[in-house]
Amino acid sequence: MDKKKIILILMIIVTIIIITIIAILLLNGKKQKEIVNNQKDKLISRLTEKVTKITNRAQFFNIDNHINQYFNYKKQNNIKAVKAISGDAVINSNDFQSREMYILNKITNYTVYVYGKEQQSNTYNDQYIMIHFDYQNYTFSIQNSSKQEFENAKNNIVQNIYKENINIQSNDYNEIILSEEANDFQILKKYFDDYKFKAINRPKEAFALLEVEYRKVKFHNDVNEFVQYVKSNLETLQDANIVKHGITKEGSVTKYTFVDQYNHYYEIRETGIYEYTITLDNYTLESSEQKQEYERLPEEQKAVSNMDKIMKLINEKDYAGVYGYLNTEFKNTNFPTIETFTTYMQANFFENNIVGKIGTRKEGNIYLLKVPYKESLSSVAEEGEKTFMMKLGEGTNFEISFEI
Repeated sequence: MDKKKIILILMIIVTIIIITIIAILLLNGKKQKEIVNNQKDKLISRLTEKVTKITNRAQFFNIDNHINQYFNYKKQNNIKAVKAISGDAVINSNDFQSREMYILNKITNYTVYVYGKEQQSNTYNDQYIMIHFDYQNYTFSIQNSSKQEFENAKNNIVQNIYKENINIQSNDYNEIILSEEANDFQILKKYFDDYKFKAINRPKEAFALLEVEYRKVKFHNDVNEFVQYVKSNLETLQDANIVKHGITKEGSVTKYTFVDQYNHYYEIRETGIYEYTITLDNYTLESSEQKQEYERLPEEQKAVSNMDKIMKLINEKDYAGVYGYLNTEFKNTNFPTIETFTTYMQANFFENNIVGKIGTRKEGNIYLLKVPYKESLSSVAEEGEKTFMMKLGEGTNFEISFEI
């Protein structure tokens, strides 16, 4: 075979190889494109059909603000505004307090399934609504829902109609308002109102909100003791308002400390939206920091600090707590039973006692504490005064007696 034929054959072979490689590349490219398109479809599907729980506080309370806006219109009997937001399908209830939300994202708008409570007199009723946000028109709407629909959404089962983008026409009342995150005080007030309602109307639920170690020490894990505590403090609990508060962050926990107008101290520890525990004073569980701070006090200030604790117990009607601090001989002589002691305390102290400046003097190892107190801050309020005798013990221990 001559040289020219050999070269021709080689060229043909090379050409065939090149064509084969190009074909393979084109085929793979088509497959890659199909794979990309499939992944894109899956991604869009996940974005538009995945239902997730709302755990972001800012998002939760921003949605809650829109719901509150609607129910405020209902309370004002503004029928025009109500129908502008919910159409002819007006929400059944007249009050709604959001508790849990699940969101269906749809890129340009989304639907939120909301579980909440409707307060009617002294009861809470479960309520379910849906709220839609249209970020093309910057509008929102609200409609009734049901427990079944909410539970289905939690399990990622939604009606096809809600998988599509919902077009909500603009009117004078349905504009989306991206308000700032609800401030910490507003959230604290929601939790405190929630606790008060449950304590007064659903004490078992309120008891479950108490910090575990606190309810063990304060109420001996006995819900009946807590119920009696609430009954004894019903009037002040109903009227209690936050007058001072402080907030600290401890990792994922937000701690709220606050006092009401009766100088009652509370602490709420929030771990999630409407997930919190509460303690009702700052002395039942003494932290190591509190004990160390107490140890650093001069003896006279220790006596005053202890007296402050006693007066708080009296104001809480925790007469059993006060009874535990009585000198044994004094107790056995004057109040052999808690019942006799309770009767005496109820007759000699007010419903709530505003304590004035405590006078102190020392006789031997006993502190005499003159405690002035009055029924209220009014200039004509009834007044009283009691002298307590206090002996300091080891650590934070002490015992008291008083003039009868």
